[in-house]
Amino acid sequence: MAAAILTIVLAFIVGGSAWLLLGPRLPLAEAAEQNQLLNLIAYIAGVLPVAFLIVFFLLEML
Repeated sequence: MAAAILTIVLAFIVGGSAWLLLGPRLPLAEAAEQNQLLNLIAYIAGVLPVAFLIVFFLLEML
């Protein structure tokens, strides 16, 4: 359970940072606010598998 929470937290941090650095580059919606939210969700979803691998690799090393 702790690994799942760590994975989600890491994905939110890295995905949110990527969204702040890159901005809303993907045209997913017409409305500006909805497009920014969908871009944030897309960045988090893209980072989630990598965060999963990082967390479980680090937990295995402990």
